[in-house]
Amino acid sequence: MSKIPKDSERKTSLNFQKRLIELINEQDLSNAEFCEQAKISYPVISRATIYSIIPSTKMLIKLADFFDIPLKYLLGESNDPTFYKSESPASFSERLCQLADEKDVKFSEISHKMPFAYSYFYDWIRTNSIPSLENLEALADYFQVSLDYLTGRTDYKD
Repeated sequence: MSKIPKDSERKTSLNFQKRLIELINEQDLSNAEFCEQAKISYPVISRATIYSIIPSTKMLIKLADFFDIPLKYLLGESNDPTFYKSESPASFSERLCQLADEKDVKFSEISHKMPFAYSYFYDWIRTNSIPSLENLEALADYFQVSLDYLTGRTDYKD
């Protein structure tokens, strides 16, 4: 795996597009009305519903929170909409540090198995930001936890 940052490999998904359209239709709202209620910009939803473009991880989380569903369900990679929201949500950086401590592993060790550079860990922690979907999935696979657990949305690891 290359350590050189590159454009997202997961730019589009027909499964995501189909699921998002279904979820919006279940709300019985137009895309414009949905955007207003969900507080998400219309261009983001238009690109997703017309061109199947996957938005940023931050927008995916906002959508999943609005619908109260797991990220994998939103992405169309699961058919189970069951979601148990954390009573005291953690940030991604808090969960990342917690999981590294639990596994007794340093970020430098983890980075050898990741498609991104070691320095990303400190950028995420310093800026309290969230990685791209690809990087988030790589970390979730490494720690054997769900995307929702890693992002602090739930307290259930799987």
